[in-house]
Amino acid sequence: MPLAFSTLGCPGESLDQVIELAHSSGATGLELRAADGEFVYPRMPAAERGAVAKAVADAGLAVLALASYVRVCAPGDGGSEGGIDAELGAAVDLAADLGAPNVRVFPGAGLPPALGNGVPADMAAADERGARRLNRAAGHARDRGVALLLETHDSHPRGEDLARILARVDADAPVRVIWDLMHPWRHDETPERTAELLAGAVAYAQYKDGVRIPGGNNVTLTLPGDGELPLRRMQSLLAGIAAAQGAADPWASLEWERTWHPELPPLAEALAALRAVLG
Repeated sequence: MPLAFSTLGCPGESLDQVIELAHSSGATGLELRAADGEFVYPRMPAAERGAVAKAVADAGLAVLALASYVRVCAPGDGGSEGGIDAELGAAVDLAADLGAPNVRVFPGAGLPPALGNGVPADMAAADERGARRLNRAAGHARDRGVALLLETHDSHPRGEDLARILARVDADAPVRVIWDLMHPWRHDETPERTAELLAGAVAYAQYKDGVRIPGGNNVTLTLPGDGELPLRRMQSLLAGIAAAQGAADPWASLEWERTWHPELPPLAEALAALRAVLG
Protein backbone atom coordinates (compact mmCIF):
# COMPACT_ATOMS: atom_id res chain seq x y z
CA MET A 1 0.00 0.00 0.00
CA PRO A 2 1.83 3.17 -1.15
CA LEU A 3 2.22 5.89 1.46
CA ALA A 4 1.25 9.55 1.04
CA PHE A 5 0.66 12.49 3.32
CA SER A 6 -1.20 15.79 3.39
CA THR A 7 0.79 18.99 3.76
CA LEU A 8 -1.70 19.84 6.52
CA GLY A 9 0.82 18.01 8.71
CA CYS A 10 3.74 20.34 8.00
CA PRO A 11 2.40 23.91 8.18
CA GLY A 12 4.73 26.63 6.96
CA GLU A 13 7.29 24.27 5.48
CA SER A 14 8.70 24.88 2.02
CA LEU A 15 8.23 22.62 -0.97
CA ASP A 16 11.87 21.53 -0.68
CA GLN A 17 11.32 20.52 2.94
CA VAL A 18 8.18 18.58 2.01
CA ILE A 19 10.01 16.72 -0.76
CA GLU A 20 12.88 15.90 1.62
CA LEU A 21 10.40 14.55 4.18
CA ALA A 22 8.67 12.42 1.57
CA HIS A 23 11.95 10.88 0.46
CA SER A 24 13.19 10.24 4.00
CA SER A 25 9.90 8.68 5.13
CA GLY A 26 9.32 6.49 2.10
CA ALA A 27 6.21 8.40 1.02
CA THR A 28 5.60 8.63 -2.71
CA GLY A 29 2.45 10.77 -2.81
CA LEU A 30 1.23 14.15 -1.58
CA GLU A 31 -2.06 15.85 -0.87
CA LEU A 32 -1.31 19.52 -1.51
CA ARG A 33 -3.24 21.78 0.85
CA ALA A 34 -4.31 25.05 -0.77
CA ALA A 35 -4.19 27.80 1.85
CA ASP A 36 -2.84 31.31 2.19
CA GLY A 37 0.63 31.27 3.72
CA GLU A 38 1.54 27.88 2.22
CA PHE A 39 3.50 27.14 -0.96
CA VAL A 40 0.21 26.20 -2.67
CA TYR A 41 -2.49 28.83 -2.30
CA PRO A 42 -5.75 29.64 -4.09
CA ARG A 43 -4.62 32.60 -6.22
CA MET A 44 -1.04 31.56 -6.94
CA PRO A 45 0.31 32.84 -10.28
CA ALA A 46 0.72 30.55 -13.27
CA ALA A 47 4.52 30.58 -13.08
CA GLU A 48 4.46 29.39 -9.47
CA ARG A 49 1.98 26.65 -10.33
CA GLY A 50 4.24 25.36 -13.07
CA ALA A 51 7.30 25.47 -10.82
CA VAL A 52 5.58 23.44 -8.09
CA ALA A 53 4.27 20.89 -10.59
CA LYS A 54 7.74 20.46 -12.10
CA ALA A 55 9.50 20.16 -8.74
CA VAL A 56 7.08 17.51 -7.49
CA ALA A 57 7.31 15.51 -10.72
CA ASP A 58 11.11 15.80 -10.82
CA ALA A 59 11.19 14.45 -7.25
CA GLY A 60 9.33 11.34 -8.38
CA LEU A 61 6.27 12.11 -6.29
CA ALA A 62 2.60 11.79 -7.23
CA VAL A 63 0.00 14.38 -6.32
CA LEU A 64 -3.10 12.61 -5.06
CA ALA A 65 -5.25 15.73 -4.83
CA LEU A 66 -5.39 19.44 -4.32
CA ALA A 67 -6.94 19.79 -0.85
CA SER A 68 -9.30 22.73 -1.31
CA TYR A 69 -11.70 24.19 1.22
CA VAL A 70 -14.66 24.57 -1.14
CA ARG A 71 -17.91 23.68 0.68
CA VAL A 72 -20.34 22.44 -1.92
CA CYS A 73 -23.38 22.16 0.36
CA ALA A 74 -23.04 25.61 1.93
CA PRO A 75 -26.03 27.96 1.64
CA GLY A 76 -26.16 29.75 -1.72
CA ASP A 77 -24.49 33.08 -2.36
CA GLY A 78 -27.44 35.45 -2.29
CA GLY A 79 -29.45 32.98 -4.33
CA SER A 80 -27.09 33.01 -7.30
CA GLU A 81 -24.62 30.38 -6.05
CA GLY A 82 -22.09 31.99 -8.39
CA GLY A 83 -19.49 32.51 -5.68
CA ILE A 84 -19.17 28.85 -4.72
CA ASP A 85 -19.38 27.75 -8.35
CA ALA A 86 -16.55 30.12 -9.21
CA GLU A 87 -14.51 28.96 -6.23
CA LEU A 88 -14.96 25.35 -7.29
CA GLY A 89 -13.99 26.12 -10.88
CA ALA A 90 -10.85 27.93 -9.70
CA ALA A 91 -9.92 24.95 -7.53
CA VAL A 92 -10.28 22.64 -10.53
CA ASP A 93 -7.97 24.90 -12.55
CA LEU A 94 -5.40 25.03 -9.75
CA ALA A 95 -5.45 21.24 -9.42
CA ALA A 96 -4.97 20.76 -13.16
CA ASP A 97 -2.12 23.28 -13.28
CA LEU A 98 -0.36 21.47 -10.42
CA GLY A 99 -0.72 18.08 -12.08
CA ALA A 100 -3.26 16.89 -9.52
CA PRO A 101 -5.86 14.46 -10.89
CA ASN A 102 -8.31 15.28 -8.09
CA VAL A 103 -9.56 18.20 -6.02
CA ARG A 104 -10.86 17.62 -2.49
CA VAL A 105 -14.07 19.40 -1.50
CA PHE A 106 -16.02 19.42 1.75
CA PRO A 107 -19.80 19.10 2.17
CA GLY A 108 -19.83 22.06 4.59
CA ALA A 109 -23.58 22.51 4.93
CA GLY A 110 -23.20 24.29 8.27
CA LEU A 111 -25.64 21.85 9.87
CA PRO A 112 -25.21 19.08 12.43
CA PRO A 113 -25.13 15.59 10.89
CA ALA A 114 -28.51 13.92 10.37
CA LEU A 115 -27.86 11.14 12.87
CA GLY A 116 -31.44 10.38 13.87
CA ASN A 117 -34.28 8.77 11.97
CA GLY A 118 -35.01 10.54 8.72
CA VAL A 119 -33.34 13.51 7.08
CA PRO A 120 -34.49 17.00 8.15
CA ALA A 121 -35.72 19.31 5.40
CA ASP A 122 -32.77 21.69 5.75
CA MET A 123 -30.31 18.81 5.35
CA ALA A 124 -32.21 17.45 2.34
CA ALA A 125 -31.94 20.91 0.78
CA ALA A 126 -28.20 20.91 1.50
CA ASP A 127 -27.86 17.51 -0.18
CA GLU A 128 -29.57 18.94 -3.26
CA ARG A 129 -27.32 22.03 -3.28
CA GLY A 130 -24.20 19.90 -3.09
CA ALA A 131 -25.26 17.61 -5.90
CA ARG A 132 -26.35 20.54 -8.05
CA ARG A 133 -22.98 22.27 -7.68
CA LEU A 134 -21.05 19.09 -8.37
CA ASN A 135 -23.12 18.49 -11.49
CA ARG A 136 -22.53 22.04 -12.71
CA ALA A 137 -18.78 21.69 -12.16
CA ALA A 138 -18.56 18.28 -13.80
CA GLY A 139 -18.08 19.45 -17.38
CA HIS A 140 -15.24 21.83 -16.56
CA ALA A 141 -13.60 19.24 -14.31
CA ARG A 142 -13.79 16.63 -17.06
CA ASP A 143 -12.30 19.05 -19.59
CA ARG A 144 -9.36 19.72 -17.23
CA GLY A 145 -8.84 16.03 -16.43
CA VAL A 146 -9.74 16.46 -12.77
CA ALA A 147 -12.14 14.51 -10.55
CA LEU A 148 -14.08 16.08 -7.67
CA LEU A 149 -13.56 14.21 -4.39
CA LEU A 150 -16.15 14.73 -1.67
CA GLU A 151 -14.75 13.97 1.79
CA THR A 152 -16.52 12.31 4.72
CA HIS A 153 -16.43 15.44 6.87
CA ASP A 154 -18.34 18.07 8.88
CA SER A 155 -22.09 18.00 8.08
CA HIS A 156 -21.76 14.72 6.15
CA PRO A 157 -19.30 12.61 8.16
CA ARG A 158 -20.57 9.11 7.30
CA GLY A 159 -20.91 7.01 4.20
CA GLU A 160 -24.66 7.21 4.72
CA ASP A 161 -24.49 11.01 4.44
CA LEU A 162 -22.35 11.15 1.30
CA ALA A 163 -24.46 8.44 -0.32
CA ARG A 164 -27.45 10.81 -0.28
CA ILE A 165 -25.48 13.36 -2.32
CA LEU A 166 -23.96 10.80 -4.66
CA ALA A 167 -27.43 9.46 -5.46
CA ARG A 168 -28.28 12.90 -6.89
CA VAL A 169 -25.07 13.33 -8.89
CA ASP A 170 -25.15 12.55 -12.62
CA ALA A 171 -23.84 9.07 -13.36
CA ASP A 172 -21.16 10.34 -15.76
CA ALA A 173 -19.92 13.16 -13.50
CA PRO A 174 -16.28 12.78 -12.36
CA VAL A 175 -17.26 12.73 -8.69
CA ARG A 176 -15.77 10.34 -6.15
CA VAL A 177 -15.07 10.18 -2.43
CA ILE A 178 -12.21 10.53 0.04
CA TRP A 179 -12.89 8.26 2.99
CA ASP A 180 -11.53 10.12 6.02
CA LEU A 181 -11.40 7.10 8.31
CA MET A 182 -11.95 9.09 11.50
CA HIS A 183 -15.30 10.74 10.89
CA PRO A 184 -17.65 7.84 10.05
CA TRP A 185 -16.11 5.83 12.89
CA ARG A 186 -16.56 8.56 15.50
CA HIS A 187 -20.21 8.90 14.45
CA ASP A 188 -20.77 5.16 15.02
CA GLU A 189 -20.85 3.97 11.43
CA THR A 190 -18.91 0.72 11.22
CA PRO A 191 -16.07 0.51 8.67
CA GLU A 192 -17.91 -2.34 6.98
CA ARG A 193 -21.01 -0.19 6.56
CA THR A 194 -19.01 2.76 5.21
CA ALA A 195 -17.26 0.46 2.75
CA GLU A 196 -20.58 -1.01 1.63
CA LEU A 197 -22.14 2.41 1.02
CA LEU A 198 -19.17 4.01 -0.75
CA ALA A 199 -17.35 1.06 -2.31
CA GLY A 200 -17.83 2.08 -5.92
CA ALA A 201 -16.86 5.69 -5.28
CA VAL A 202 -13.81 5.61 -2.98
CA ALA A 203 -10.73 7.19 -4.55
CA TYR A 204 -8.50 6.73 -1.50
CA ALA A 205 -8.53 7.04 2.28
CA GLN A 206 -7.07 9.50 4.76
CA TYR A 207 -5.60 7.72 7.75
CA LYS A 208 -5.44 9.02 11.32
CA ASP A 209 -6.02 7.66 14.80
CA GLY A 210 -7.48 8.78 18.10
CA VAL A 211 -9.34 7.95 21.30
CA ARG A 212 -13.01 8.73 21.80
CA ILE A 213 -13.79 11.26 24.52
CA PRO A 214 -16.57 9.74 26.68
CA GLY A 215 -20.02 11.18 26.24
CA GLY A 216 -19.89 12.32 22.64
CA ASN A 217 -18.34 12.11 19.20
CA ASN A 218 -15.17 14.08 19.87
CA VAL A 219 -11.75 12.47 19.66
CA THR A 220 -8.30 13.07 21.09
CA LEU A 221 -5.83 12.52 18.25
CA THR A 222 -2.98 10.05 18.74
CA LEU A 223 -0.14 8.63 16.71
CA PRO A 224 -1.34 5.91 14.33
CA GLY A 225 -1.56 2.67 16.27
CA ASP A 226 -1.95 4.36 19.66
CA GLY A 227 -5.67 5.03 19.32
CA GLU A 228 -8.90 3.11 18.92
CA LEU A 229 -9.50 3.14 15.16
CA PRO A 230 -9.32 -0.37 13.66
CA LEU A 231 -6.77 0.72 11.06
CA ARG A 232 -5.73 -2.75 9.92
CA ARG A 233 -9.37 -3.73 9.43
CA MET A 234 -9.97 -0.56 7.47
CA GLN A 235 -6.85 -1.22 5.39
CA SER A 236 -8.22 -4.65 4.49
CA LEU A 237 -11.58 -3.19 3.48
CA LEU A 238 -9.88 -0.59 1.28
CA ALA A 239 -7.74 -3.25 -0.38
CA GLY A 240 -10.93 -5.16 -1.15
CA ILE A 241 -12.57 -2.06 -2.64
CA ALA A 242 -9.55 -1.46 -4.87
CA ALA A 243 -9.48 -5.08 -6.00
CA ALA A 244 -13.18 -4.97 -6.87
CA GLN A 245 -12.53 -1.85 -8.97
CA GLY A 246 -9.64 -3.57 -10.73
CA ALA A 247 -7.35 -0.91 -9.30
CA ALA A 248 -3.82 -1.09 -7.99
CA ASP A 249 -2.93 -1.18 -4.31
CA PRO A 250 -4.76 1.85 -2.83
CA TRP A 251 -3.01 4.87 -1.40
CA ALA A 252 -2.77 5.28 2.36
CA SER A 253 -2.59 9.03 2.94
CA LEU A 254 -1.82 10.32 6.42
CA GLU A 255 -3.78 13.45 7.27
CA TRP A 256 -1.82 14.61 10.30
CA GLU A 257 -3.64 17.64 11.71
CA ARG A 258 -0.62 19.53 13.04
CA THR A 259 -1.87 22.76 11.46
CA TRP A 260 -4.85 22.69 13.84
CA HIS A 261 -3.09 20.85 16.70
CA PRO A 262 0.51 22.11 16.93
CA GLU A 263 1.02 20.06 20.09
CA LEU A 264 1.07 16.87 18.00
CA PRO A 265 4.42 15.17 17.32
CA PRO A 266 6.20 15.98 14.04
CA LEU A 267 4.82 14.52 10.83
CA ALA A 268 7.90 12.33 10.35
CA GLU A 269 7.11 10.51 13.60
CA ALA A 270 3.48 10.01 12.58
CA LEU A 271 4.50 8.66 9.16
CA ALA A 272 6.83 6.15 10.79
CA ALA A 273 4.02 5.06 13.11
CA LEU A 274 1.60 4.59 10.21
CA ARG A 275 4.13 2.52 8.28
CA ALA A 276 4.54 0.29 11.33
CA VAL A 277 0.78 -0.19 11.62
CA LEU A 278 0.15 -0.96 7.96
CA GLY A 279 3.19 -3.19 7.52
